[in-house]
Amino acid sequence: MARSKPEYRPLKRAPCGRRGFLRKSAVMLGGAAFAGALGGMFSKLHADDDTKNETVKTGELFFPRLKFHVRDRRLDIWNSGPSGDAILRRKLVELTNVNASPEPVVVELEDLEKMARYPYVFMTSESEFDLEPKQADNLREFLVRGGFVHADDCCHPNAKDRRYKSDLGENFEFKDRESGKTGIDGDRFFMDYCRIINSLFPDNPVRRIPDNHEIYRCYFNFPKGCPFMQGVDHGAWGLFEKGTGRLMTVATPGDLHCGWMSIYFGAMRDMEAIKMGINVLMYYLTH
Repeated sequence: MARSKPEYRPLKRAPCGRRGFLRKSAVMLGGAAFAGALGGMFSKLHADDDTKNETVKTGELFFPRLKFHVRDRRLDIWNSGPSGDAILRRKLVELTNVNASPEPVVVELEDLEKMARYPYVFMTSESEFDLEPKQADNLREFLVRGGFVHADDCCHPNAKDRRYKSDLGENFEFKDRESGKTGIDGDRFFMDYCRIINSLFPDNPVRRIPDNHEIYRCYFNFPKGCPFMQGVDHGAWGLFEKGTGRLMTVATPGDLHCGWMSIYFGAMRDMEAIKMGINVLMYYLTH
């Protein structure tokens, strides 16, 4: 059965742009204290074992979870594993000088104005999904204004504890995992997210993020690219802003979020997932 795609309707140019959007979204990092927060981050990065180094108290970074609906209602788990979010927030405070709020926040695509108060948003699921036209428009507008989405694939139950090699090349091609015709499973959410982003930006498709990209070395160093917990090892993919090359959204298919939960893969691999999650945040905050 053919899969429907979100209707693409060109939007008017954002009246405020990325700079105005971030200014309006001062709740995220305490407004004018943003520069001081970044200075604190990097002072801690180079502080070695200096126990006198103190956390910079500026504003609070919020880590919102995006609420949405998947096609299989039995697996409507947009809010799965909240402990993973909590652990990442805690580790962000421990390993950097970012003053992350411990409070969970939920945003929805139907409410663009609330999303605009939290320009960094995380989403995950196990299964296939589509967006209503208004939701698709709001997602595009959010990204065009300067918002950022980290979309991580929570490995589908059919592929739990498995590790598959990628069947993608350098150019994204949608694979209908639900039909079972492709002989591989484990990246259903990732496939649909990239498909939807491509439908919203038809002249600027998602691309695989090169292993030497700065997102892998902006805080912790990952010389081999994105860590991979389970599912399909495609590497990370992203939407690159035309003209600047800035990543507007990042899709990770290897179930980093399950690594954040720190119960499945062992301490070393779990920490790799946590560090990569921090790198994605640091990349956004510094770009």
